[in-house]
Amino acid sequence: MSNASTVRRQIAGSQQLTIAPLSGTAIGTTQTSFQLNNNALTLSGGGVIPLSAGVTGLYAGTGQVLVVRGSGNISGATPTTTTLLLQLFEVPASVIAAGLTSQSFTGFNSIGSTGAKAIAQAAGSFRVVAHLQLDASGNLEGIFEAYINGAAIVSAAVITPITGLVGEADLNFVLAATLGGAEAGVVVTLEEFAIDLE
Repeated sequence: MSNASTVRRQIAGSQQLTIAPLSGTAIGTTQTSFQLNNNALTLSGGGVIPLSAGVTGLYAGTGQVLVVRGSGNISGATPTTTTLLLQLFEVPASVIAAGLTSQSFTGFNSIGSTGAKAIAQAAGSFRVVAHLQLDASGNLEGIFEAYINGAAIVSAAVITPITGLVGEADLNFVLAATLGGAEAGVVVTLEEFAIDLE
C-alpha cells in the first residue's frame, strides 16, 4: 500500500497501464518479466515498463535508502509440486533505450532471487523487498529479502554490489517470475510494485 514515502508505484489490474498477471502457460520454465497492460485505445504503451525512481538528485551519493518492494499471489497451483522463482533486477537506462522484451534479460543486473520454492497450497502469496543505496561513484548496494507462503526464503541477504551505474537514471527495476513447468491453470499476479523512501 502506498504512503507519503512512496516515490513510484504500479498496481495490478485489467485496465490500461496496470500490471498484467502472468499465466502458467505464458511463463512455463522461461523467466518472464511482469508487464503493464496496453493502452486500450492505441494498443500500445504496455509491455515491460521498469519501475523508475527518477532523476531527482535525492539518491546518488546522499545516503538515501530506497525500498523496492513487490507483493502478490499465485493461484491454481498444484500443492507441493508447483514451484515459483522470483528475481528482482536493476535495469540501466541504456538497456531500456535499446528496447525490452518480457523474456530477455541481457544487460540486466540481478539484485536478488528467491530460488525455486514449492507452493504448499493451491494458492499462495509472495513478497520481495530490497533496501538499496546508490553511492556517488555509481555503486548500488543493499540487502534483499523474500517471502513465499509467509516463510522467509531469503532473509536480509547482502546483495553483490552493482557497479558502474551512470547515476539515478539507472535506478530502474523489473521483477520476473519462473515456474517449474508450463501449468495452464497457474496465474501469478504482482499486486503492487513500488519504490519507497526509508
